[in-house]
Amino acid sequence: MSHVPTSPSPVLPRATGGRYGPDAPGAPRTPARRRRPGALAALVSALMSMTAYCVGLAAHGTYPFGPSPRADNDLRHQYVPFHTHLWDLQHGAAHGDLLYNWQSGYGVGFLGDFFTYLANPFSWLVGLFPRDQSEFPVFLVSLFSTGLAAAAMTVFLGRLRPGSPWLRALISVGYALCGWSLAEGAIVPMWMWGLVALPLLGIAADWCLTGRRRVLGSLLVALCWYANFYTAAMATLAAALVLLLRLATADTARLGSRTRLRVLWRAATMTATGMLLAAPAIVVCALANAQAQPTDKYVVSVATPALGYLAMFLPGAIASPSAPNVFTGSLVLLLVLALPFQSRVPVRERVAWAVLIVLTALSFVYTPTAKLWQGLALPHGAPFRESFVLSGFLAMAAWVCLARMPRPRALLGGAALLSLLLALTYDAQPVGGHALTGSLVGGAAVTGLLLLYARGRRRRARGAVVALLAVTVLAGAAYSVYGLTDLLDPAKRGPARAQTMTELGLNVRRVLAPHEDWPTTRTDPGSEVFVTNNDAMLLGTGGGSYYSSYITKETADALAGLGLGEAMGGRHLWPVRDPVLQALLGVGATVDVIDTDGARARGTTALPLVAVRPPGSDRAYGAPADSVWARRQAALGARVYEVPALSAQDPRRGLRLSPDAADATAGGQAVAAGNTFTARCAPGARAFLHAPALRADVAPAGGSSEGFYGDPPQRLAPLKELGTVPADGRFTFTVHTGEDGQSLPADALGCLDVPAFEQAVRTLRETGGAAVETGGHSLTARLPKGSTGTAVVATTAPPGWTCSVDGGPARPPVSYQGLLGVPLGKGGADRIDCAYTPPGLSAGLAGTAAGALALLGTAVATRLRGRGTG
Repeated sequence: MSHVPTSPSPVLPRATGGRYGPDAPGAPRTPARRRRPGALAALVSALMSMTAYCVGLAAHGTYPFGPSPRADNDLRHQYVPFHTHLWDLQHGAAHGDLLYNWQSGYGVGFLGDFFTYLANPFSWLVGLFPRDQSEFPVFLVSLFSTGLAAAAMTVFLGRLRPGSPWLRALISVGYALCGWSLAEGAIVPMWMWGLVALPLLGIAADWCLTGRRRVLGSLLVALCWYANFYTAAMATLAAALVLLLRLATADTARLGSRTRLRVLWRAATMTATGMLLAAPAIVVCALANAQAQPTDKYVVSVATPALGYLAMFLPGAIASPSAPNVFTGSLVLLLVLALPFQSRVPVRERVAWAVLIVLTALSFVYTPTAKLWQGLALPHGAPFRESFVLSGFLAMAAWVCLARMPRPRALLGGAALLSLLLALTYDAQPVGGHALTGSLVGGAAVTGLLLLYARGRRRRARGAVVALLAVTVLAGAAYSVYGLTDLLDPAKRGPARAQTMTELGLNVRRVLAPHEDWPTTRTDPGSEVFVTNNDAMLLGTGGGSYYSSYITKETADALAGLGLGEAMGGRHLWPVRDPVLQALLGVGATVDVIDTDGARARGTTALPLVAVRPPGSDRAYGAPADSVWARRQAALGARVYEVPALSAQDPRRGLRLSPDAADATAGGQAVAAGNTFTARCAPGARAFLHAPALRADVAPAGGSSEGFYGDPPQRLAPLKELGTVPADGRFTFTVHTGEDGQSLPADALGCLDVPAFEQAVRTLRETGGAAVETGGHSLTARLPKGSTGTAVVATTAPPGWTCSVDGGPARPPVSYQGLLGVPLGKGGADRIDCAYTPPGLSAGLAGTAAGALALLGTAVATRLRGRGTG
C-alpha cells in the first residue's frame, strides 16, 4: 500500500459533484439535502425487496407465515442446527467454543464451520430469540441480507451512472430478488452475503477510480471476505470485471494508460489488504477444505440446453435439472434487451456490456471457466452457485440503459426482443405457468409505463408513473417469490415435514438433561431420534450426528473403521447404535423412542472421556487383524467378540447374494426367497452384522428385519445388532436384496460376550479412569498416579491437537485405533493437557496483523498527504 501514487487521479464523471465526482480531491462536498434522496431510495429499495419476499411467502402459506415448511434439505439439516449451536455459544450453554465443538461427531473442529456457515453478521441475531425458535432468526438472515443487497445496489448504481435514485431503487429490487436469491441464496443464508458483497465491492472499486477512501475500501473487502469467503471470491472477480469494463469504456482523451494502471494498482492493493485482514477465515477454511473428505468422486455437469438457459431469464423460471438461476424481473430484462437500441448510450459502452453479459453467461456452462468461478473445483451440490453475478451484471446494464432514458423506439425494440424470447421459450421446461404469466403481464406493464415515462414532460406526471412502476415491480417480485415457493414446495415431493425443532426434539432434551455428566461422559440422542442430520447441535446434546463439509478424512476414516455409518462420502456422520462403540466414545446415556410424542432415556455402559490403556493392551485378540472386531477389541483392550464362520444355505453361491426374484427357484424346485446364513456362537451372545457396502434387509430367525443402506463410496452402512444367540448356539439370519453382485464379508458377523464386555469396561473405569476438566478447546485429565501406557480420549485425532504429559513439551497425539491417544512413557505420568488449534489460524492471524499494519500505513500516509497539500 505504501507504493500508491501520491496524487490520485480522478477518472470518470459521477452522478453528482461536477466533472470529477464528489470524492475527487478538491471537489465540493455534496450537500446533505442532495444526498438524502439517494439514502432514502436505498431504504425504500430494501423495504420493497423484503416486503415482496414476505408477501410471496405469505400468499403460499410458507413459514413463518403459514404451515408449509421453509426449512428443507441443507437449510433444515445444516444451517438451522448450526445457528442453534451459535445460540448455545452466545449463552454459554455449549460444550466447546468457536474453535472446537465437543458435541458433534464426538468432537470436531468448529472454526471452519463458523466462518463458512455463521459469519454473516445477521446470524448473530439468533441470540435474541428463544432457542427453540432458532428457525425464525435464520429466516431473518435471508430477509435482511436481501434488503441490504437491494440498498447497496441502489447506492452502487448511482456511482455507475447518474440518474433518478427512485428508478435505481426499482432495478435493485429485481437484483435482490433474482432467481439465484430465491432458488438458492434464500435457503442458504450464508451465501446471501454474496448478494450484498457484489455492490459493496463495486463501491470499493469506484473509490479506486477517485483515489479516495482506501482504508474504508479495504475494510469493505475484509467484511465481504470474512462474512462469506466463498461468494466473496465470486463477487470480487465480478467487481474486477466491471472495473475493467469502466476503464475500457472511459474517455480515452482524458484517461491515459498511466492513469488506468494507477487505478488497477489501487484496486489490487485495496483487495490484497482486505483479504489479509480476513485471512483467518480464508486460510482456516482453505486448510479445512483440503483436510476434509474429498469430493472428487462426484461428477457434476454444467451442460445446459440453450433454450432452457434462455428461459431462465424469464421471471419465475426454474429448471429441473438445474440451470443458472439468473432472472431479475421484467423491468431489468426489458431494459437489458433495449440497451442495444439505446442510441443515447455510446456504442462502445453498449458493446462492452453485451460482451460482458454474454461471456459471463457462457462461462457458467463451460467446465474450465465454471471451475474458475467455483474456486477451481465444481461442487457436488448445486453447480451454478455463481449465478448472482450475472444477475448483478443485468441490473447494472439495465441502469446504464435507463439512466439516459431510452427513447420509445429503443423500448419498443426491447419489447420486440422480449416477445421473441417468449416465443422461443414458452414451452421450454423452465417456463411454467407462473413464469409465463409473470413475463407476459409484467413485460407489458413495464413497457407501457416506461413509454409513458419517456413521453412525460411534467415532473408530477413522471412521479405518478414511477409510483405505478414501483407497484408493478413490487407485485411482480412478490409473484415470482410465490411462484418459486409453490414450485419448490417440499410437500410436493412427499409428506410435509414439521418445523425443525419438533415437540419430540424438545422432549429428547428434557429426558437427557438428568443424565448429563459432561465432561465425564457425553449424552447422545441416538440414531432412532432423527430430526436433522445435526441433531447433536439442534438438541444441544452430544453425539455423533454431524453433517459438514469439513469433516476431516482422519475423523471419517477412524469412525468408519470402528463401524460407524456415514453418508455423503463421509461428510455426514451417523450416531452410534451399539454398546461397544458407545462405550469407546464415552456415551453415558442415549434415547429410546416410544412414539412421536415421547421418548425415554437410558444409561449405557460407558468409559469416561479419558481412560488409560495399559501397555500392550492393543494387541490382537483373535479376530481377523484388519476387521472392525479386531480394531474395537484393541481399542478396548479386551477380547469381547467371537467372529464365527458363516454357512450359506446355498453352498454353491457361498457368501455371494442373489436377488430375491432370481432366487425363487433352484434346480427346478421352489425355495424360500432370500439368502439364509447360519453361524455358531455362545448362547446368550448378542449378534451384530458389519457389512458397510450392503444394500439389503437382514432378518434374524424369528426377529424383525434391519435395513442396510450401503452405497460406497457415498454411503457406508453402520454396524447393526440382529438379535440374541439362542440356547442351541445356532444363529440364523436371512438377507433380502433386489440387486445382484453383492456379497457378505467373511467376517461380517460378530457375537458380543456381554459379561466380558462389561467386565472390561469396569476394569478400565477402576484402574484407568481419569478426572477430566474441559475448556472450550482444551482438556486436562488427572490420571491414576504413575500411569503408563496410553491415555485415550473418546474423540478422534484430526490435525490441530497437541498434548503434553505432566507439563512437558506439547506434541501431536497418536491415533489409538482411530481414537486420540497420548503416550505416557515408561516413567509413569499423573496428568495430560491437550489443546486444539485450528490448522491455519496462526498463519491467518499473522495475515491479519500484516493487513492491519498496511491499513495503518495507508491511513497515516493519507493524513500526511492531506496536510502537505493543505
